[in-house]
Amino acid sequence: MFNSNRTMNRAFFLDRDGVLNVDTNFVHTPDEWQWCDGAVEALQWMTENRFPIIVLTNQSGITRGHYTVQDVKKLHRWVDQQLKETGIHVDAWLMAPHHPKFDPGHQFPPEDRKPGTGMFQKAIEEFEIDPRQSYMAGDKVTDLIPAVKLGITPFFIRSRHEPKQDKDWLRKHEIPVCNRLYDATHQLLG
Repeated sequence: MFNSNRTMNRAFFLDRDGVLNVDTNFVHTPDEWQWCDGAVEALQWMTENRFPIIVLTNQSGITRGHYTVQDVKKLHRWVDQQLKETGIHVDAWLMAPHHPKFDPGHQFPPEDRKPGTGMFQKAIEEFEIDPRQSYMAGDKVTDLIPAVKLGITPFFIRSRHEPKQDKDWLRKHEIPVCNRLYDATHQLLG
């Protein structure tokens, strides 16, 4: 459950790779983790403004055989420990451990993988979140499609994936483009 001093019915949803940590492909160990510039400060802002923090991450490296679900959970526990020292708490880490090409038997729920809404809907239901009072930051259009579908206010964060993203879609949906998560929290919301 959420910390009791958090404001219920709203949340800040976040993609992981490219938003919180530098996306160097299949990050799954502490020695590979490198914080994106300003990410910890953005999480601090969310904490100070009583936003529950929900991280939603596609982790196709699991069904591709690069690492296991337990490896990712271990990394997230390590990140939690690092953040605990600064008073920051991630309320939930949700992952979609598959990719359609590498999970032909649908071992994992296909609707969980973004751009599906499965992970979002699970968090919304479990934590009684009002999407209309919530935000989502991601570095790919596929991160933001579910937010738009569910009425969550989205932010696009620039990363190495930006050149491959559908700029027309971002303009059509009037999604703010930010250099980093810190800019979304401090310039647009702060």
